[in-house]
Amino acid sequence: MTTLPADAVVDRRTRPKDRKQRILIKAAELFRASGYAAVAMSDIAAGVGIGPSALYRHYRNKQELLLAAFDQALCRYEEAVRGVDDPFEVARNVVGIAAQSQTLDALWSRDKGHVGPVARSELRVRIVEVSETIAAAIAKDAPPDAVPADAAAWSILAMVNWPGHRPLPVPPGDRDRVLSAAVRAAVECARRPDSSPDMAPRVTDLPVPMDPGAGLLPVARREAVLNAAITMFAVHGYSNVSLDDIGDVVGIAGPSVYNHFSSKRELLACGLDRAVAAMWLELGQVLSRSVDAAQALDDLLACYARFAQAHWDLIAVSLSHSVALDDEALLALARAYQDYVGEWRRLVQACRPELRSDEAHALVELALAVINGVVRVDNLRGPALPGHAQLLAKAVLNAPLPV
Repeated sequence: MTTLPADAVVDRRTRPKDRKQRILIKAAELFRASGYAAVAMSDIAAGVGIGPSALYRHYRNKQELLLAAFDQALCRYEEAVRGVDDPFEVARNVVGIAAQSQTLDALWSRDKGHVGPVARSELRVRIVEVSETIAAAIAKDAPPDAVPADAAAWSILAMVNWPGHRPLPVPPGDRDRVLSAAVRAAVECARRPDSSPDMAPRVTDLPVPMDPGAGLLPVARREAVLNAAITMFAVHGYSNVSLDDIGDVVGIAGPSVYNHFSSKRELLACGLDRAVAAMWLELGQVLSRSVDAAQALDDLLACYARFAQAHWDLIAVSLSHSVALDDEALLALARAYQDYVGEWRRLVQACRPELRSDEAHALVELALAVINGVVRVDNLRGPALPGHAQLLAKAVLNAPLPV
């Protein structure tokens, strides 16, 4: 919990005119960093430097604050795209408001389950409308066989929201320069004839169903519990899934889950460890059969796009729910991710020696953001998506960066 130092002096005699906005900004920041369930109203009040009673004068409860955070971020996006039909202008506008609204994806993917179904449905409609407006601008005058505009639109939203998940590793003054170049590359990619690689789907490429009970479960009870839990965390949110819920899907009593895992947190950690191990296995295989960095990057993009679609639930959980891990597991996950991205960065710099190390790193982050973003959109997942995602991500890796 966030607390003030014991000797801190809080002057409550003055009330800033923008106090309500300060409260909202601090709440969104804490929700993004720690997760809605882990943040108390007292944490928010302390973060702003006011007492709880002053906080309740502006917001009745925590859920109202979460709804206000969603609404404010969406209002900025709606204003940025309204009435604009030039794809490059709409892209510039979206990048322009990204710094103030980059918490949207992190909050939505993790904490949308904490708002009521009616409000959640209304927010989802607004998010889709923003994407559709961007897609309409991209599709204007685009060749019929181009990468689908809706995939490009969601990839753009994924990139501008990526810093809400992981800060871009460039100086603050360079962030918009790199982000703008990457977004422009995605727009250009979707406005030229599609040259997606032939990626005929294999059984193992098919995405995990959103209903964890839709297919056959492993006979090994531990594996069945783990598979069901990860998909349920992705669909409903980690804090909204109980051991009883998991047990119902697997066909056992909730407490029986403890025969296989010591806690729900251990389930989460095990699933994320599996994802990291799989990514490293594929990376090692790609490097061992590649003759140069360019070929390795192409193969890595193809493998990662296939993996991300097939295991979209693991992608969603790793991005949105890893904050529930304990500090040691979270640190280990962060180190593994940085090492993994470092391998991609090394290949990008071999292909583009003009880039600084941090610029190459940032482009890798954004290329992965493209793939991670599109595979989490339910109606995009399908046989053609890995190829389209690979093409968009490759465009981002090749984006020319202005000096």
